[in-house]
Amino acid sequence: MDEFFAALDQAYEDYRQDLKEYEKKRKPTDGLLGFGRPLQNDPCHERFDERIKQIVDEICASMPSSPEAERAIRRLLPQPGERDWPLASQWMLRAIQRHILPLVPFLTGRAAAALGKEYAVLYRRWDRLPVQKEILKALLQQAKSS
Repeated sequence: MDEFFAALDQAYEDYRQDLKEYEKKRKPTDGLLGFGRPLQNDPCHERFDERIKQIVDEICASMPSSPEAERAIRRLLPQPGERDWPLASQWMLRAIQRHILPLVPFLTGRAAAALGKEYAVLYRRWDRLPVQKEILKALLQQAKSS
């Protein structure tokens, strides 16, 4: 299972490196008035999302224990220092959280309840995008069903 967590960490590191490489090659006019190649259109975002999906699929296929599923979910949540990432990557860091959903059924009720409470604090009602609402709902349902 450790190889999956190492792969998740590597995916984040590679994404951060892709963003740095973009910044090195970026022209001052990229993205202005629709010219050039702005960061939000760079294919690094899709690569990152596909890697995360593949890794989560592999974790789910391995039938993780509740602590393993929780560990994976926590890695997909915002980490300290992620606010330092470029603004154009912030939406992707939120969007990949949808990959938490397949992991929720592997959680015990107690773990789901604890994560649900933390998630509700992390994303206040006014700050939740549809994916955050869906994740919180799934966590709370799992907490009740187990």
